[in-house]
Amino acid sequence: MLKNYLKIAFRNLWKYKSFSAINIGGLAIGMAACLLILQYVSFKLSYDQFNKNAKDIYRVTNDRYQNGKLIQHGTITYSGISKAMQNDFPEVVDHSIVRPQQAAIIINKNNKKIGEQTGLAAENSFLSMFDYPLISGDKKTALKEPRSIILSESLSAKHFDARDGKFESILNENIILQSDSEPYKVTGICRNAPANSHLEFDFLTSYITIYSGKDGWK
Repeated sequence: MLKNYLKIAFRNLWKYKSFSAINIGGLAIGMAACLLILQYVSFKLSYDQFNKNAKDIYRVTNDRYQNGKLIQHGTITYSGISKAMQNDFPEVVDHSIVRPQQAAIIINKNNKKIGEQTGLAAENSFLSMFDYPLISGDKKTALKEPRSIILSESLSAKHFDARDGKFESILNENIILQSDSEPYKVTGICRNAPANSHLEFDFLTSYITIYSGKDGWK
């Protein structure tokens, strides 16, 4: 019985070639569009999920009200809020301040310049809260001291021509950001930020640098 049904189906397809081609083509386009949409949605939903503590990480926002009406909503908050929250609420295990920096041109000791790179200033706890693993360096101390900098794997390769994971020799090298005359010391090399990370960076600098009076490029 099934064999007869298949024969009839193929005969009709052959008999009405144009009609069959339109229907099959439309079905194929529809399936392809559906798969692309599913892939896009899946990628969007995967943002920041590579962090093992993703479900326990929260971003503090700043809402300002005037006469009972919301007049401002943003992600910029006062620097003391995170520490105050950890002190006041026992469920807050750790905190980290993250500050986007202006795009910077990086210069090494041989005066080699790399085009504008994206950077973040972060506290050392950033390295334990988020999963941006270090290839070289110690995550417990890499962003503790003023003028410390962590380079991404790709930036290290461009800047120091490091290849095949040989990044140890880069540690303790000095580089310049922008026109700042005082160098930063390379304290770590990290994996490139994944494409589904909303925190994108080519390098990380220690947040304490901003308040040490030694940050010349903010």
